Amino acid sequence: MVNTTYNDLQRIEREISPDQVIDYEVNKDKIERILQLRDEKNVLILGHNYMHPLVYQLSGRSQRGDSLALSKYAAQTDKPVILFDGVRFMAETAKILNPSKTVLIADLSAGCSLADPFKAEDVIEYKERFKGIPVVTYINSYADVKAESDYCCTSGNALEVVKHASKTYGTDKVIFLPDSLMGENLQKDINKSSIGIELIYPGKYDDKRGACEVHEQFTPEHLKDIRLQYDIPKGGKDAAILVHWECKPEVLDESDFYGSTFEMGKYIRDNPQVKRVWLGTECEMSANLAAEFPSVEFVKSCAVFCPHMRKITLDKILYSLENMVYEVNIDPHIASRAKKSIDRMLEVGRLEK
Repeated sequence: MVNTTYNDLQRIEREISPDQVIDYEVNKDKIERILQLRDEKNVLILGHNYMHPLVYQLSGRSQRGDSLALSKYAAQTDKPVILFDGVRFMAETAKILNPSKTVLIADLSAGCSLADPFKAEDVIEYKERFKGIPVVTYINSYADVKAESDYCCTSGNALEVVKHASKTYGTDKVIFLPDSLMGENLQKDINKSSIGIELIYPGKYDDKRGACEVHEQFTPEHLKDIRLQYDIPKGGKDAAILVHWECKPEVLDESDFYGSTFEMGKYIRDNPQVKRVWLGTECEMSANLAAEFPSVEFVKSCAVFCPHMRKITLDKILYSLENMVYEVNIDPHIASRAKKSIDRMLEVGRLEK
């Protein structure tokens, strides 16, 4: 137990970037105590890409990542307790996949601008308006919404899930909820191919709208300014702008690459000639990738942080583990129905291999 704690402290010290050293030294005792409690209580700590670096690095490389990766880790664990360093809908997904386990989150009020306003009643309304059409719901949603959906998806597998739903249900239409911008972006990618699927998403046939409060802040003008200021020409060989699926379509058009957070990291790994990167996503992502890719310069001009992700702090994590509090619970009937949509998503991933 002591050796595991020590080894992870050593790992964190190796991973942190130079501008995190002082922050780490100030919080080292706190981090060590969290790791000790993790081992004493046999806890799996899952860390999302948007966490503060010192929170993110509490998790080893096989316990952190994007929503899809964390869903898989949660489904596979044999640990009796899961502490989710992310927002509440993510912790709910872990609980749905592990109903007999204790799932904790350091702050139950850590919500999501996509998930919070969208309710099960909204899914039911779309199903009644567009009968017989499968519903694919973004993972940024709560358990009651997932329970009314046919499939769940993440930004990393949305296109594959949509295609699978269309084929399985024998229809050229698919309802995609609740992200309007991502629905529009997916439709543009579909239109570039010969797939022939029409997505129905909030705002297309009504005045509803769903968007991430972080990603909708980025504009094409912002990206163009970054290109000029930091010498990142579009289509250049050694520098690139990468943005998230949840941004506006015109922002994706101005980028060099767009995708999920996992796919952004993969782009950098697959293109070692790229030495300067700007990310159009939650700003902590740059700090976390900077530790993974020390030879890459990550342009730190971003000041766009998710207020919900930032609620998860070392102090709150320590308190949660010390007292085993802030447990995530879901009505078993809702959880069992929600699990079907998540299982279908994971099964699509297995079929794609």
